[in-house]
Amino acid sequence: MDQLALAPISTMPSLITALPTDAVVRVFKNLDQVKLEAETIVQKFEQDAEYSGNQFLVLLKLHPQVAERLFSDNRCLEGVDYRFEFEGDTGVLRLVPGYKHEYTTSGVLQKINLQLDRMGLNEHYRWGGATRYKSTARGKEGDQVFSPAQRWPSSNVLSWPTVVIETGVSESRPTLVEDARWWFGSSDGQVRIVILISITNHAVHIERWQLAPPSAPNPLTRSYINTLRNDPINVPPSAPQSLNVQQPYSCAEIDISANNVVGAPFIIPFCALFDVPSCPPNMQDVILDASILSFITTLNFS
Repeated sequence: MDQLALAPISTMPSLITALPTDAVVRVFKNLDQVKLEAETIVQKFEQDAEYSGNQFLVLLKLHPQVAERLFSDNRCLEGVDYRFEFEGDTGVLRLVPGYKHEYTTSGVLQKINLQLDRMGLNEHYRWGGATRYKSTARGKEGDQVFSPAQRWPSSNVLSWPTVVIETGVSESRPTLVEDARWWFGSSDGQVRIVILISITNHAVHIERWQLAPPSAPNPLTRSYINTLRNDPINVPPSAPQSLNVQQPYSCAEIDISANNVVGAPFIIPFCALFDVPSCPPNMQDVILDASILSFITTLNFS
């Protein structure tokens, strides 16, 4: 893909950074209007043989109470599936068109869980779904978040997850990349990995984004990124990093079609998943090989 790295996160990205030019923008009136606009966007996907186009609905002059409801009550749009974030009085809905989004994301979870459970870790982690997280001025939810036991939420603390999954259609990739930037920056590097999944009717593209080592050249070069990608022990930094040294980059890419998988295996380091300094001798990284990746995406091409 064309974008392999981001500049240091000296300032956080705006909510509308990298939105597609055809994103639908409306001044908020009422939830009935939002539901109608959202249904229209989803309908266009259902009628598009390429599974392409805009999946974003931007709401201006959004009341805080409505923003809270869109977060807390995912049934308020009566069957319309979405992910939501807001900043000030602007909200953005990323609409989930059809089954490909959910089946692909859940397929990744299923195969990760299978390997972790075989290691006897079934009671040492949890997936948090579209849990809401906040920075100073912005609230956001991903498609899935992974938290080891030491980061489970309590009644008064919501710790950052170690891994976040963001899924969208191919035209949404620039926005997903900026979402990764937000997760790393808002958590001060406590989010260790962001997995981005871009879907079309003919292909699925999966990326693993993480932070480069603090000693990495600034800016990152393609040759340095390739060196990191070829390192069999490429674990993201464990200590929180200040914003001015955080350089997110794409450390792995997988392209999957009906008959081919390029770039496998897709590896998720154990140390990053469970936020530990080293991998215990009886544990191992999660490895999604070509056959597993084909299973995860098989329904996309049926």
